[in-house]
Amino acid sequence: MDKVLEITSNDHIIMIDKLCKRILGHPEILGRIIKGFIKEAKDVSLEEIIELIKGKKDQEGNSYFQ
Repeated sequence: MDKVLEITSNDHIIMIDKLCKRILGHPEILGRIIKGFIKEAKDVSLEEIIELIKGKKDQEGNSYFQ
């Protein structure tokens, strides 16, 4: 019984991790984070940042900024 709970718990953590990556990897969310926290991007418009992000995806399909 404990093994079943452990597997379920691990699956739940993996699912939450993937969902968080999808939310944080959304171009508008990621763009706002970049604009707010990266000093080199402070003078770049949110739209420009989103355009730079849109074409970059990892193997799971999440956007990223390079």
